[in-house]
Amino acid sequence: MSSPSRNEHTALPSSPPAPTQSQKVQERAPLQQEQPTANQNTYDSLKDEVGSSQAPAQQRPAYPWSRHRLNLPPPVVVLKLGDAPPAAPSPSPFPRYGHSLPTSATATGELFLFGGLVGETTRNDLYLFSTQDLSSTLVQTRGEIPSPRVGHASAIVGSVLFVWGGDTKTNDSTKSTDKQDDGLYLLNLVSREWTRVNVYGPAPIGRYGHAVAMVGSKFFMFGGQVDGEFLNDLWAFDLHSLRTKAVWKKVELAEGSPRPAQRTGHICVPYGEKIVLFGGTDYQFHYNDTWIFDISTRTWSELTCIGFIPSPREGHAAAIVDDDVYIFGGRGVDGKDLGDLQAFKLSNQRWYMFQKMGPAPSARSGHAMASVGSRVFVFGGLGGESLNAAKPEDHRIVHVLDTECIKYPASTGRSSPPNAPKAPNQETSVQTSEVGLLNI
Repeated sequence: MSSPSRNEHTALPSSPPAPTQSQKVQERAPLQQEQPTANQNTYDSLKDEVGSSQAPAQQRPAYPWSRHRLNLPPPVVVLKLGDAPPAAPSPSPFPRYGHSLPTSATATGELFLFGGLVGETTRNDLYLFSTQDLSSTLVQTRGEIPSPRVGHASAIVGSVLFVWGGDTKTNDSTKSTDKQDDGLYLLNLVSREWTRVNVYGPAPIGRYGHAVAMVGSKFFMFGGQVDGEFLNDLWAFDLHSLRTKAVWKKVELAEGSPRPAQRTGHICVPYGEKIVLFGGTDYQFHYNDTWIFDISTRTWSELTCIGFIPSPREGHAAAIVDDDVYIFGGRGVDGKDLGDLQAFKLSNQRWYMFQKMGPAPSARSGHAMASVGSRVFVFGGLGGESLNAAKPEDHRIVHVLDTECIKYPASTGRSSPPNAPKAPNQETSVQTSEVGLLNI
């Protein structure tokens, strides 16, 4: 089958074998220019369509990937009587590595980025990112603010942000502790006040490189590492326990259930009453396995996937739109950062790889991704271009993937997995562009 032409928005359902660890990742041209003005204007016209899955086809960008410069309003601070609000813009949150960002936004399309590594310094600052006007605002908070950290994870429900874990040890002997912080922190997004939850009973040990997923009222956490030990335990914190005694519960698997190997640097995303896991490493092996945890049956299942299975990696990021899990970047077996975008369609358990997607992000790891409606945002991370002092990247750029510009082939070969949640209707018209799945 021939490659897609410019006027054919075609997705090819070929099923190549899973790539071996020695296979090279498809090369991407480095990003050197802004998104063309026409596409920028097109995107600006869609700012009010946040959350909509039915934007008119004629208004869609020409390519799924686009680049946009962040607006940086003045910081939001707690003012004392007589103080004037700051007039200077917020500093750019990037470059930054190992920060946390929930994979979903608030009802008003806001995302909250916390902590991470900036240069050689771990941070505990909070940024509000608005998907309405593509602004990033430094937000002053108060209360029991989590200490600086990297490799932590966060989730959001209603007007509450949860942060747990991360590498909190420092080189400062006066501040360093013998163990990682195992506190669960809640931020009230209205009052901007942090609270460390008083937990009763057993709790997971502090760690970093783990992954979390918010399912209903439960905050799930899996894996990670601490002091060279790699973990594969699964814990859940139910928000309802805050009304009485706040407790973590270690999830005991059903008899006979397999379990993913110990790992760090993997991803987890919620899907109905299930959690999808992909990749990670224990520094002996890099993984490219795909697992689903069924909360109702307390069982893990490793999926027998088809299609263009991603190469093994860690430090990647993911976001979910309907029943498509989008994964970008990470660090491969050879230690090099990756710049590929791939998608896993849960309804047929098939992996897809893309080509000619427009101005994609450069190869990177330690970044974060989140979805808002049909759009996926990529924030931060570091890679080869980011570290090029002779040709530094513009760190005020945010990358946006418009998934409505992607057309998948008709489902072939495999039906939906048993008890899979029903995905929302995806029957939308598609703007033609030079984009498709890799032709094999």
